[in-house]
Amino acid sequence: MKQILLAINLIAATQLANAADFMAASFPDLAGKPQAMKQWQGKPMVVNYWATWCGPCRQEMPELVELQKKYQGKVQFVGIAIDEVQPVSVFVKQYKVNFPTLIGSNSAMEMMRAQGNVQGGLPFTVIYDAQSKLVFKELGRMHKEKLDDQLKKLIK
Repeated sequence: MKQILLAINLIAATQLANAADFMAASFPDLAGKPQAMKQWQGKPMVVNYWATWCGPCRQEMPELVELQKKYQGKVQFVGIAIDEVQPVSVFVKQYKVNFPTLIGSNSAMEMMRAQGNVQGGLPFTVIYDAQSKLVFKELGRMHKEKLDDQLKKLIK
C-alpha cells in the first residue's frame, strides 16, 4: 500500500511539475515575439500542437476555430505549430484561425512529451483547467463533439 501511495504521489508531482514547466514556457508568435503561456492562466486553456503538413491537423482546425468562437472569453485556445513561420502564416489566414498561434521547435516537442505525448505525434491536444492543472490530453484528430464535452465540464 505504501508503494502505491508513493507511486501516486510521484505521478501527481510529475504532472504538477509538467504544468508548472508549461506555464513558465514561452514560444514565439508569428512576428517572432515571445509569448509566455502564463499570460493565459486563470481560465481553461486548450493547447493544440499541429503542423501545416499534417492532414488530421487540417481537418480539426475549422472545428477548433468554431469552438474558440463558442467559448470566447471563457476558454483560451492556443495553437503551437511544429512548423516554419511562412507556411503557418499562410495557413492561419486561410483557415481564419482566431486564437494565438505560436511557433514550436525542439522545446515544444519536449513539452509535448512531458505532457504525455511520448510518441511525438500530431495533432496533440491538451486541456488545462482554470487552476492550470492538466485535465485532458488527446493524441490524434480531436473531434468537435469530444472537445466540446470536455469544455462543458470546465465551464459551470
